[in-house]
Amino acid sequence: MVYNVTMIQVNIAEAKSRLSHYLRLATSGEKVMICERNKPVAELVAVKQPIDLERRRSAIGMFPGGMTEEELQEALRPMTDAEADAFIEGRY
Repeated sequence: MVYNVTMIQVNIAEAKSRLSHYLRLATSGEKVMICERNKPVAELVAVKQPIDLERRRSAIGMFPGGMTEEELQEALRPMTDAEADAFIEGRY
């Protein structure tokens, strides 16, 4: 499957005059490449929001008999190649 990935390119003067527009695009997931004389100098992307660890910890423990944070991390870790092979073969 081929994905068509496009990036908006804009020169500095355009970015300055329409900054609010390009910020809205970035917050909606677009990548905006800012260029100087058509050469890329910066990329405008949305900031990823930090995870509220305290809120996550309280959610993990709010059900009786729930998992500890360590058990949850172990359950969510990626499978090793050997585990994936065993799962595919029905041995896991």
